[in-house]
Parts: sequence; structure tokens; C-alpha cells
Amino acid sequence: MHLSIGTRLFLTMLLVSLMLIGGIVLAAQWRLSQGLNSYLMQQDMQRAELFAQDLGEFHAANGGWDVLRNHPERWGALLRLAALQQRQDHPPPPENMPTAEFGQPRPPHPPAFTHLARRLLLLDAQGKRVAGEAELPPRAQRVPIIVNQQTVGWLGLAPPRLRGDALRERLLREQTEGLLWIGLLALLLAGAASALLARYLLQPIRRLNLAAQGLAQGDLSRRVALQRDDELGQLAAQFDRMAQALEHQERGRRAWLADVSHELRTPLAILKGEIEALQDGVRPLDARALASLREEAERLDRLIDDLYQLVRAEQEVIAHDMQPLDPIELVHAAAERFRARFRQAGLEFSVDCSAHTPAQQRARVLGDAQRLHQVLANMLENSARYTQAPGRVYLHCQIGAQTARITLEDSAPGVPDTAMPRLFERFYRVESSRNREHGGAGLGLAMCQTLVLAHGGQLEAFSSTLGGLGLRLTLPLQIETI
Repeated sequence: MHLSIGTRLFLTMLLVSLMLIGGIVLAAQWRLSQGLNSYLMQQDMQRAELFAQDLGEFHAANGGWDVLRNHPERWGALLRLAALQQRQDHPPPPENMPTAEFGQPRPPHPPAFTHLARRLLLLDAQGKRVAGEAELPPRAQRVPIIVNQQTVGWLGLAPPRLRGDALRERLLREQTEGLLWIGLLALLLAGAASALLARYLLQPIRRLNLAAQGLAQGDLSRRVALQRDDELGQLAAQFDRMAQALEHQERGRRAWLADVSHELRTPLAILKGEIEALQDGVRPLDARALASLREEAERLDRLIDDLYQLVRAEQEVIAHDMQPLDPIELVHAAAERFRARFRQAGLEFSVDCSAHTPAQQRARVLGDAQRLHQVLANMLENSARYTQAPGRVYLHCQIGAQTARITLEDSAPGVPDTAMPRLFERFYRVESSRNREHGGAGLGLAMCQTLVLAHGGQLEAFSSTLGGLGLRLTLPLQIETI
């Protein structure tokens, strides 16, 4: 049988409530029975103590218990007399019973003494039975009968038998019925509360389900928008962030396809136009025409290779190539490879690295050496390609306590401040100075940003003090003790 999570939750809470309320009712009934028994026993003990005083006076008046042993009917007379005294404010003294001059007036007996007679047993000082029909259990209550400060006997009191007492049974039955009605009402309230709680807990789950269905059908704008501070609210917030990220990625994918189509269309259109011109005889098929065709083909090949490298950088998992690397060695290795490139471009190139760690410690970057070399190479190639000669390129590395900061600055031309935030977007170029004439497709810095983020670092652009563009690469450090 299929049960929804709401039904299961409701039945579970209802079952727990039923068990809890049932336990409370049973415990209350047991406590009531025990309390009633204890209360009645205390009342009976008070009556037995008063009756023990009467028996003490009887013993003093008759010189012992022989009268009761020889005449058992006198025991019944004493019990009936005690029962009559409870209905009289000033009962008359019984026959052969000492008058008030033998002691202080006794307080009136508590009511309902008759039922007590069957539970009383008179014992002498040695514990032998004198009168009474009750059977005393080992732990029965015994009241001493004292005459002239001496114990002349004991009045035994057997515990009450609730099942044999109609009044007590009725009292327990009425109280039990009351507890059952209270338990039933509490169970109904618990059921209503369980239903409301189940509905309260399931409402965000239903909203999550509807939002997930919409997301699966392609509606990436669906949001849960649940304002709650509990775990369900956190789950809804995570779902909304996931949906937002998917929507952002979808927009990026569409923009990516549009940009790729646009970038590929331009060199293909040029190739198509030149080939048609050659076919129509507008341009002669000479070495110059072939060189132009080759140049456009190479530009198209570079664009395709840049696209491949960017997609590979975004999708490749580099965790298995992670190893501790010396950031200063990375910088010097990249600088040595580009010295000849800057010399040919007519640019002055200088490198400066400084570390601020103790001699007994080594600063290491956890990363993929090949990918970090690729990032530095793209940064240096960007300066070599766009910096006007004669110019300057300055590469410096600063090792701090927690991060390694690698900064590259070049001279003019610069980049407008409004263009700085977009330098790391795909296909973005500052058309005024860094355009297709220099062979770029606007993918190099985007690829660098992707690789740096994969290393837990940060890559940012700023206006260089030399008049051109500055790039600052920050990577987290691991300090190793030598």
C-alpha cells in the first residue's frame, strides 16, 4: 500500500501521541489507585488509633483481655459501639468502660467505621490472637494499645481490599472514566496538531517538488522563494541558488554559441569573399591572394584552437595534477621563456621577486605546474602582443604570509576603466587598441581566469603605473617547515 510522506508523518505523530497519552492515563490511574489506597489507609489508621484508645480503657477497666476471650460477642459489641460513636458528638461510655475521669475526653471518631471491623484483629502483648476475624499479612499495620505507659496489646489493621468495596470501586471507576475522556480529548487535539504540523512541514516540500518539475521541463526561472529559518528553508535557498546558477549557465551557453557563431562567421565570410573574387576574376590568383587566404585560414585556426583550449580549461579536472610548487621558480621560468620575445618586440623587460617568510620555512603553491605556466604565458603574451614599442614590461612576485601575489604591468596603450571588469569575458576585446589586427580573439584572459579560479586564486585587472594594463594574480600558499 502506497502512503504519502504526509500520511506517514501524520500516522507516526498520531501513534506517538497515542502511546504517550495512553501511558499518561495508565500512570495517572495507577497513581490515583495508590494515592486512594494510601489516603484510605491513613483514615483507617486514625480510626484504629481511636479504637485502640477505647480498647486500652476496656483493658484497664476489666483487668485484661480474658473477658473478650471468654465472651467473643463482646468484641462485636465494642465494634458496634465504635460505629455508633461516629454519629454522635458526645457518645455515652459503654458498659464496663471507664468514664471520662480515667482520661481526657476523646475526639469523635472519623466517619465510616463499619467497614473497618472486618479488617481488625486484637492481639495481646505476646502477639496472640484475642478477638477479630481478619488475617494479617506480614506487613500489616499494628497500633499499640498502651495502659499506664505499658503495651498491653496490639490492634492489627489489614490493608483495604479495593475490589470488595463498592464505594471505592465506584470512585476509581468514575476517576478512570474521567481520565479516559481527558485522554480521548487529548488524542483528538494531538491528531489535529499532527495534521497541522504535517501540513506545515510538507508545504515547502510540495513547493520544492513543483519547482523541480518546472526546472526539469526547462523553466529555469522557477524559484521556491521560501522564507524560513529551519533546514527546509536552507534547502529551498540552496535550490534557488542552484536554479539561478543553472539559469546563468544557460544564458552563458546561449551567449557562448552566439559569440562563437559570430567569431567564426567573420573569417569565413572573408575567405568566402576572397574565393568568390578569385572565381569571378575580380582578383588575380597570385602570391598575394594566396597569402591573404593563408592569413585568414591561420586566423580561423587560431580561433578554433583558442576555443578548444578554453573549453578544455573549463571542463578538465586538474585535481590529480596538484602538487606543491615554488611560486618564485614559476615566475623565473616563465620570464626566461619570454625574454627573447620581448627583446624582438622592442620592449624592456624586468623581473623582481621577494619573499617575506623565515629562512626555515618554504612557501609553496598547491597547483598544476602546466596550467600555471599556461596562465603566466598568456599574461606575458598579452603584454608582448599589445604593448607599443619602445615600452616597458615589469613582472614582480611578492610572497606574503598566506598568499603569493604575481603582478604584471606594461606601458601604453592602456585600457579604459569602464572596460576593466569585462576583460575576462569571452570574446571581449578593447576595440580601440587590442583588436583582431593583433591576432586575438578575446579568449586568453578568459581562459586564465578559469584556470586561476580552479586553483582557488584570483585574477584581477587594474590600470598600470607604467601607463598600460596591470594584471594581478593571487594564489593561496602552503608554508612548509624545513
